[in-house]
Amino acid sequence: MTGPSPAAFAETQSPSGGQAALRPDPTARLADLAVLVDGTAADEDAIACCETIAAVFGAHLDVFLVNHIGLPVLPAGPGAGWLAAQVVEQCERVGDAAALQLRERLGRLGVAWELRRRDGAMSEILPEVVRLSGTCDLVGISQQALSSSVGMDLLEAVVFTAGSGALVAPRRGAAAAVMPETILVGWRDTPECAHAVAAALPFLQRAGQVVLASVAEEGSSEQRGLEPMADMARHLARHGVSVETRELANWQDAAEGLMHEAEVLGAQMIVIGAYGHSRMRELLLGGVTRELLRSSRVPLLLAH
Repeated sequence: MTGPSPAAFAETQSPSGGQAALRPDPTARLADLAVLVDGTAADEDAIACCETIAAVFGAHLDVFLVNHIGLPVLPAGPGAGWLAAQVVEQCERVGDAAALQLRERLGRLGVAWELRRRDGAMSEILPEVVRLSGTCDLVGISQQALSSSVGMDLLEAVVFTAGSGALVAPRRGAAAAVMPETILVGWRDTPECAHAVAAALPFLQRAGQVVLASVAEEGSSEQRGLEPMADMARHLARHGVSVETRELANWQDAAEGLMHEAEVLGAQMIVIGAYGHSRMRELLLGGVTRELLRSSRVPLLLAH
């Protein structure tokens, strides 16, 4: 006995026999948002952006204050322990002041919130960030925070270690504190891109315009996966997302091509897959991810 031919699996089947198809509500939502802050002026970018999102979705906002204590290299000998304790005490006082200021700011939010805090070395902080990321739908951080190695370590922990979606709020967060009406998805036929689209689904379903754009870099045809892009557009349509597909041809720099298209569209969000496994690798490869993190003027949603 032979089974069905491979072509049979590609046929579209509809409910028959008069039985009504189940129609569950396809609308995705966010219930828990986390935002990573460090007590600097850059916090406002991330807080303002995430507050708007939390208000629209009725989500709870977990604000995680990272108070990094980086001990300097101290010469061994009498007094070294005392000096280290003084450094820790001073950093904790800085954390106390930051927490007090944050509570005052968060008290003006129109959404439910909780302030968490962790003092210590990055080896102590990162596991808690990973754990928090695993219990939230999305984790926000400011673009300005990524100018430091601590900020990049936090982002990598969220995206690569926890495997969670991250939302990077650009500088001048007040301008980004809107729900995106137009969203640009940088398409590549990779699991990373599919994961980013899945993380962005709540936003895509509420947007008025979604553009799935494949950047065909000069001298390369690897990103011309038009059939897989059509499959993704069909998948999103089944989730109630109306999608337009575009191929952006002849860009030497894929990040530049995406940012140009976002500007032309007036997009308020860019969605991308995050590639690479460390800052050093991204630097060596001249990564698209790295350039968008540094230069995007709109919120950037990424996942690995």
